Amino acid sequence: MSNIDEMLDGFDIVHAVDMPALTLDKFYRLYINRSARRLIDVKPYDVISLAYRRNPEEIALIKAGDRFSPQLSSELSASVFPLDKRHYLHVKVFARLYNVKVGNEPVKYVYDRGASDGRVFVFRKQ
Repeated sequence: MSNIDEMLDGFDIVHAVDMPALTLDKFYRLYINRSARRLIDVKPYDVISLAYRRNPEEIALIKAGDRFSPQLSSELSASVFPLDKRHYLHVKVFARLYNVKVGNEPVKYVYDRGASDGRVFVFRKQ
């Protein structure tokens, strides 16, 4: 552990805008907030793959790359969601496949962890 790491031990990093988060609305659009877009380094019309875990309820956003196994790479290429100009992923298929229900209040997923290579970002349901 470096001297700086020791000095910052026990501190929480304060986010400049807000916590990186995703919001799933009743139209099954997954909004990526500004902090999450900065973290993931995406802009409109980039494509992102989506993975889901039921227990605990988590969504993983995955940026394509060559660091995955051939089988996983082929699965990811079939799971491509373009980010629209308003920073939404349209995920109605995901909601139908996994029986995800959203009422009048949107469902929020907050950033939990990510891969050190900057390719996988996991958000857990709040």
